[in-house]
Amino acid sequence: MMKVTEKNIANRETDFLIVGQGLAGTMLAFELHRRGKNFVVVDSPSGEKVSRVAAGIINPVVFRRLTKSWLVDDLFPVLKDTYHELEKLLSCHLLHTLKINKILGKEEGSFWRTKTVENKLEAYIHTEPNTYFSKNGIVAPYGVGKVFNAFRADLPMLIDRFREFLIQEDRFIGKEVDTKDVITENEKVQWKNIAAQKIIFCQGFRASDNPFFQPVKFKHTKGQVLDLNIPDLEITNMVNKGMFVLPLGENRFRAGATYRWEFQDTNPDDEATAELTGKMEKIVKVPYSITGKRAGIRPTTHDRRPVVGLHPDTPEIGIFNGLGSKGAMLAPFFAREFARLLCGESDTIHPEVNLLRYYGKK
Repeated sequence: MMKVTEKNIANRETDFLIVGQGLAGTMLAFELHRRGKNFVVVDSPSGEKVSRVAAGIINPVVFRRLTKSWLVDDLFPVLKDTYHELEKLLSCHLLHTLKINKILGKEEGSFWRTKTVENKLEAYIHTEPNTYFSKNGIVAPYGVGKVFNAFRADLPMLIDRFREFLIQEDRFIGKEVDTKDVITENEKVQWKNIAAQKIIFCQGFRASDNPFFQPVKFKHTKGQVLDLNIPDLEITNMVNKGMFVLPLGENRFRAGATYRWEFQDTNPDDEATAELTGKMEKIVKVPYSITGKRAGIRPTTHDRRPVVGLHPDTPEIGIFNGLGSKGAMLAPFFAREFARLLCGESDTIHPEVNLLRYYGKK
C-alpha cells in the first residue's frame, strides 16, 4: 500500500493518533490493532530512539536486594503473549530465552540462598549457587547465581518490522509533530489534516518539552553500551557483575550499561567508555576489541515508574512514557492496560503509573 503522507490523508478521520514509534508507541499501536481500532502513527523518520540502543534484557530479579522486579508475576504472562503475537504478525523472532549468571562476591552465596526462599524467587532463579562455575575468560572465584527464567527482546527488529507493517497498512506518517499544530475542540483533536478522537504522545525523552504535560517530573538517564568482539570468551549465557556482558553469537558481545543523570547530548562519550571497560577488566580476562559504541536517553520519571493516562482537563490528549531501563518488560503490560482504558474495556490505570499522580488526583 501507499505510504501515508499529508497529501493522501486530507480530511482523514481516525480513532487514535499516536505520536512516536519507539517501544511505547509500537506496543500501544499493536494493542489497538488487536482490538480492530482505527489509528495512525506519526513519527520522525530520523528520530533518535533509545529502543535502538537498548539490549532488551528482561530480568525478573533486582540483584542488589535480590528481590522480584516490580510486578514481575503480572508482567511475564502478558509480555510472553504479546511478543509471541507480534512474532506471528511480523514473521520474525523477537523474544529470545535468556539465562543470566550473576557473578557472586565472597559472602554472597549464603545471601543468595536465603533471599531466594525468603523473597519467593524459585520460579525465576536457582536456589543453590553454582560454586564450580568455570568458563574460559570469566573471573568468578566464588561462583555464580543462576537466573533461568529471563529473556532478551530484539527491540530494533521490533521497531523496524512494525514500521514496515504500519506503512503497508497505510497507517504511518513520517513527520515531526509540533504541539502548536494540535487543536482540541468538540471533544476531538485535530493535527493538520487528521481528526482523531484522541492523540496519545509516546515521545520518549522529548516528552519533557511537551507543554501538555508540564507537571510530569521527568528525570531522564543517559545510557551507553559497547559492541565487542571477543574470540576467546567461552560463554553462551549472559554474565552480570555491576554490568552485563551479553553473547550475541559469532564472537560478538554487547556490554553495558551506564546510567547518567546529567548529560549534554545523545552521543557516546569517552567517560562512559572508560567506565564500562574498567568494569569489563574485573570480569573478562581475555583480549577484546570494541567494534561499536551506542548511547541513548532513557525516558524516566522521578519515581522510576511509567506515566500512563489521559489529561485530566483535556481527555482527548494522552501520554504513554517513562518506561526507563525496564521498558522491554513493562511496555507490553501497560500498553495493554492503556488500550483497555482507551477502548472502554476498563476505567482504571494502575495507581503507580497513572498520569493523575502528577495532578494531585486519583
